[in-house]
Amino acid sequence: MDQLKNYREVGIFDLLSAPLNPIGAFDAEQFKKDVRALLDERSEDKFVAVDLAGLDFLYSDAYNALLLFQTELSARGGMMAMLTNNTTIIDGLKKAGLDKKLKVFAFEAEMMAFSLHNQAPQEPSMITIDPVEPVAEPQVASQNTYSGTAAPAPNTSLERRTGSHRKFTKSFNAISKDEEKLAKKGMNMPFDEEKSPARTVLTIILLVVLIGGLLAYLLI
Repeated sequence: MDQLKNYREVGIFDLLSAPLNPIGAFDAEQFKKDVRALLDERSEDKFVAVDLAGLDFLYSDAYNALLLFQTELSARGGMMAMLTNNTTIIDGLKKAGLDKKLKVFAFEAEMMAFSLHNQAPQEPSMITIDPVEPVAEPQVASQNTYSGTAAPAPNTSLERRTGSHRKFTKSFNAISKDEEKLAKKGMNMPFDEEKSPARTVLTIILLVVLIGGLLAYLLI
């Protein structure tokens, strides 16, 4: 590629300078030679563009040369593009019905943006991601009864230890005994309360009978 000097890389495009004939018009034959030499030397390239800066008009042979390489590059998955913002050339493309077949960029910035958009999905990622090993879940001691045939050995690190915290725990047997005492006390209390009034009434009745008998005896 050292022989061809009239090109530069803009994004994914090899941007060729437009060859001019002695009268300053686009030289279609020289353009074909330049593009062919570029593609022979850089056979992997698929995107080629021609810089039409300084040109105000294109002849039909220039359009034919552009369409020739557009067909070849599109078969490779690429394209032939033009770099120009000249309204006369753009109107000529529209009149010839070539504005849908040839890509036109007004500025190199548009060519770069197009390159970034189309290059990113095609290039394989160079970043390698190490496989992530599955993280083992922490084992939590279960309070449920094991359903297996043999229960695992108790973990001594999880056994309860005696200490000051035991004051917050009370034996279930002690709670049951306290409840039984309260129940018995509740059952006995009504009878104990009824004994005192009954005895008082009985004592009063006996005193009334005795006094009445005594008075009747005295009056007789």
